[in-house]
Amino acid sequence: MVRTAEVATLFEAAVLPARVLTVTAPTGYGKTVLLTELYRHLAGVGLETIWISLDERKHSTEDVIQLLEAALLAADDQRDLNVALHESGIPVERRVEALLEALSLLSRSAVLFIDNISYCEDETLGRLLDALGFQTPSWFSLVLGGTHEPPLNTTRAKLEGKLKQLTYCELSMKAGDVANVLGPDLCARLGPGAVDQIAQRSEGWPAAVRLMQIILAEADDPEATLERFSGSDEDLAAMLNRQVLTVFDESLHTFLLKIAGLRSFSAELCEAATGDDKAARRVAELVRRNLLVIPLDRNQRWYRLHGLFREFLVDEARRTLSHATRKGIWLRAAQWCEQEGALADAMAYLLAAGESAKAAALIDRVASRFVRDNGDLHKYIQWVEQLREAGHELGAEVEFWYVWALVFHRRYDYARLQLERFKERIAAQSGEALAGADLQRRIGILTTIIGTYTDHLDDARGAADHWLGQREADDPFDVATVACAASIQASAELDFAVANGYVRIAQASIKQAESDYGKAWVGVLANLPRILQGEFVDAVQDLNAVLKGARSQLGERTGMAGTLALATALCEIECGDDAAAERLLRDGLPRAHSHGILETASLGLEAAVKLWGGSDHGQQISIAELREIAAGYPPRLAPMLSCYLVQRLLRLGRREDARLEAMKIGLGVNGEGRKPPEALLVNARGRVLYAMTELELLLHESHLRQAETQARELAKLARDGARWGQLVELELIQMHIAIWSHNPSPAASHLTRAIHLAAKRRIMRPFLDRIELVAGLVNETKPQSWGFTQNDEWQFFARICERLPSANSALAEQLESLDVETQLLESPTAREMELLALIEAGLSNQQLADRLSVSVSTVKWHLYNLYAKLGVSSRSAAVAKARALNLLTR
Repeated sequence: MVRTAEVATLFEAAVLPARVLTVTAPTGYGKTVLLTELYRHLAGVGLETIWISLDERKHSTEDVIQLLEAALLAADDQRDLNVALHESGIPVERRVEALLEALSLLSRSAVLFIDNISYCEDETLGRLLDALGFQTPSWFSLVLGGTHEPPLNTTRAKLEGKLKQLTYCELSMKAGDVANVLGPDLCARLGPGAVDQIAQRSEGWPAAVRLMQIILAEADDPEATLERFSGSDEDLAAMLNRQVLTVFDESLHTFLLKIAGLRSFSAELCEAATGDDKAARRVAELVRRNLLVIPLDRNQRWYRLHGLFREFLVDEARRTLSHATRKGIWLRAAQWCEQEGALADAMAYLLAAGESAKAAALIDRVASRFVRDNGDLHKYIQWVEQLREAGHELGAEVEFWYVWALVFHRRYDYARLQLERFKERIAAQSGEALAGADLQRRIGILTTIIGTYTDHLDDARGAADHWLGQREADDPFDVATVACAASIQASAELDFAVANGYVRIAQASIKQAESDYGKAWVGVLANLPRILQGEFVDAVQDLNAVLKGARSQLGERTGMAGTLALATALCEIECGDDAAAERLLRDGLPRAHSHGILETASLGLEAAVKLWGGSDHGQQISIAELREIAAGYPPRLAPMLSCYLVQRLLRLGRREDARLEAMKIGLGVNGEGRKPPEALLVNARGRVLYAMTELELLLHESHLRQAETQARELAKLARDGARWGQLVELELIQMHIAIWSHNPSPAASHLTRAIHLAAKRRIMRPFLDRIELVAGLVNETKPQSWGFTQNDEWQFFARICERLPSANSALAEQLESLDVETQLLESPTAREMELLALIEAGLSNQQLADRLSVSVSTVKWHLYNLYAKLGVSSRSAAVAKARALNLLTR
C-alpha cells in the first residue's frame, strides 16, 4: 500500500486520532489494505485489536452482533463475560448491552475494526454503531471501512470531537505517490510529465494507478501506451465490470449508461434528459453507494462521474444503446441546459447529437455571453471552427467575438486575417445589424485589443484615445475594454497617474456590465500600476479578493484565474510569503501558455525566477518552461526574462552563467558591447529593467564607482516617478556598494532609508535577496544607531532581523528590543522612567544607586520590574524598546 500524506499520519502514533475513524471510498481505494495495516500497527504497539468483516453472506445487524460476540469470546477464553452472548432468544437490545459490558471489562486499550460495513443496510445498524461510539469506555476505539458513510450519528461525533473521517480525497494518490508506485525505472522510461499525466488521468484512484503501472511496465513503448490508455481499456473494463457494476440491478445499470454522456449531472437534469421519473431516486442511490460519483458543489446537487469510469460507460453505451436513444438524451439535455443558462453544456450536447444547425442558432443568440461574460475562449473558438467546417454561415456577432477570442487566445496573425475578413463581410453586407451597435466602433475595439496583445502599445493607445474621445452610449463592457488597453500602455510607460485615470474609467464601466470575466480583467489591470510602483501590500489584498471571486464565478482552472494567480504571486513574493507564491505559480504558469497578455505574463515570469533555486532538476520551476512561455508572447518578453535571469544568477553567485545570459541581451563583460534589444527599449518599463540589470552586472564585476554613479541617477528617476519598490532596490544596491567599499556609515544610512520606504508597503524580498550583507551590517551596528522614527519601521526591521542567518547575542538582543507589536501591559512608574533616562545616558548600576541615593540591590529590583513591563532582558533592549514605544525622546 502506498501511504498518502494523510494516511501516513495514522502510523506515526500509538493511538488513533479520534475515538471513531471512518474510511469511506469507492471500490479500488485500498480501504481493506489500509485497515489491515493499521490493525497490525496498533497490535504491534500493544493495543488489543479486534477484527470483523462483512460480505455478501453476512450483511445484517444480527450478523454484525454475532461476529462481535464470536470475536470477543475468541479474544480471551478466560474473560468473565457474565452472560453467554451467543445464546439465542435474547433480545437484540440486551445483547448489545452485554457487548458493551464485555467491552468495559477489557484490561487495556482496544480497537474494534469492522471492514466492509457498507454490506449491512439494516435500519438498526445505526443504533448499534452509536452504542459502540458513544457508550463505550474512553480506552475503546472504533474503525469502520466501507464504500459509503456508515449510519453513525456523525453530527454528534464531530461536536464531541470523537470522529476522524478519511474519504477518497485523503486516499487519492498525488503525483509523488504515483511515482512511488511506478518506480524509478518506469518513470525514466516514461519521461517528464508522465507522472502528472497519470495522476490526472486516474484522479488518484489507486486501483487505476496500479493497473496502469502493470500495463505500462509490460509495454514496449510505455509513452505511446499511456497516450492510448482510456476507460475502454480491456483490463480496466474487466475490473470495473467485476468489482463495480456487479452490485447494480439492470435498471440502475441502464440508467448509468444513459447519463454517461452528461459531463456533469443533477437529479433534475437526469430526469429531463432520460425521461426517467425515478431519476432522483437513482441518483441518490449512486451517491449513497459512493460509486465513483464525485460531488461538485457544497450542497451536493451536482455531480460528475470519475473520468475513467465515465469513459468506460460511454464506450459501453455506444455498444449497447441505440444512436437514437443517445441522441435523444443529448437533445433533451441541451434544451434543459439552455433553459437553466448552462450554455456551454447546451452547445456541447447539441454538437454531440450532431445538430450543428441548432448549435449555430444557439451560438448566434448568445455569442457575447460565452466570450465576454464567461471567458470560454478556447471552447468558443473550437465551436465556431467546427460549425464553419460543417458549412454554416455564422452571424456578424459570432464573427466579432470569434476575432476577440482569437486575440485573447494569442493567435495574433490569424486574428488579423479574420478581422480583415470581418471588415470585408461588413462592407459587403452593410444592411446587417450587429446587435444595434455601430460596426465601425466595434471594429475599432478589435483594432485596439490586437494592438495591445501584439505589443504595439503606442498604436493601441492612439486608437483607444480616439475611441474613448467619441464615446457616447457605448456598451459599458466595450468602454472598460478600451480603457484597459490604454491603461496597459500608460503602465508600460510608467506613467501611473495617466494609467490610473484609465483604470477609473474601466472600473466605473465594468460595474454596469454583467461580465465576471471582464471584472476579473479590470481587477488585475487596475493593480498593474500598483505593482510597478511597488505598492505590493495594497495590490496583494485586492488581487486575492479578485482571484477568489474569479475562481468562484469562472472556475478554479480557467485561464483568467491563472492570469490573476501570476500577478498575485509576484506580490506575495515581494511581501515575503514564498509559500503562497509557490501555490499561486503552480496554478498560474500552466495557463500562461494560452491566456494572458505580455504585461501580466511578465509578472508571473519575474515571480518564478525570483523563486528559482538555480537548477531545473527536481524543482517546480523550470527555466526551459519559462522560456517556452515567453516565446509564445511578443518579442519584448524574452529579453525581459533574460534580465530577470541575469539578476537572479548574480544573487545565486553564478557570475559566469549571468555573463552568458547577459550577452543574449547585448550586455557584454565589463560593460563592453552594449547592444540592447530594440523590443526591450520600446517603453520605459523595458528601459528601466535593462538599466537595473546593467547596474547589477557592474556591481558584481566590482565596477563600484561606475555602479554608484548609475545607482544615484536611477534612484533620482525612481523617486521622481514614485517607483517605491525600485527605490528600495536601489537603496540596497547603494548599501551593497558602500559595504564593498568598506564604508559602513553610508551603508547603514542606505539600509535605514530602504526600511523607511519598505515598511508601510511591506516590501520584504529585496532584503532577503541580500540577507548576508544585511546581517553583517546589523551585527556591526549598535541598536541606538538606527534612525527609525515610526513604530512600523521598527516592526519591519524586527521582521527582517528574524530572518537573518545569525544567532549571536547582539542580534538576539536587537530582535528582543524591536518586538514592539506587544503593547505594554503596565506603564512604567515615575522612578522606572527616571531609570530609563539614566541608563540611556550610559550610567552603571553603582552610578544609578549613587544618583538616586538607593542601594544597588534596589536599582536592580527597579530594573527587573522595568524589564518585565517592557518584555526585555537587557539595558540596550530596554532603551531600544522604549524608543520604539515613544517612551524616550530621541
